[in-house]
Amino acid sequence: MSAFTPVRTPGRLLHAVAVAATLFAVTSVFMAQSAVAQWKWISPAGVVQYSDLPPPPNIPRKDILSKPAAAPMRANAPAASAASGPATAPASASKAAAQTQATRELQQKLEQDKRAKEAAQRLQQEFDAQTKQANCQQAQRQLQTLDSGVRLAEVDAHGNRAFLTDAQRAAQRQQAMAAVANFCR
Repeated sequence: MSAFTPVRTPGRLLHAVAVAATLFAVTSVFMAQSAVAQWKWISPAGVVQYSDLPPPPNIPRKDILSKPAAAPMRANAPAASAASGPATAPASASKAAAQTQATRELQQKLEQDKRAKEAAQRLQQEFDAQTKQANCQQAQRQLQTLDSGVRLAEVDAHGNRAFLTDAQRAAQRQQAMAAVANFCR
């Protein structure tokens, strides 16, 4: 008989579920942020800028790379962008509604991620409990075999059978008792 060997736990399952849930959450955050950013232009410093607001008046039209589908191109005059009144109220209301919707979607995706992590933890705990029970049963069987008084033998690397001495049996019994104490709580 060989010494006790515990059953190995495949921790990769929990790791894969956690990685997938984390990637989903991160992707969701970036998707929600990119859905709000509708304008794209090159700043005077040569950096590409993204915003849900139109670029500043000092940006020439040729440097505006993209704009919202419903937004008209602005004139380069500051007076056009500074206009206020009843026409700007619906635009700010729709912007607030879009931000509220994006916030709700982000919160839902974060809750889904949290539920997925909790489910993965429950699954890992169940798997660990089953593994511990299997290790306990294996250690108890090993201890029963060693206590049975039957003459036990091991096969060496050359294929020869060698019977256990009393000292070897006592050492294996100590290992089996330690395994029972560890796994059978």
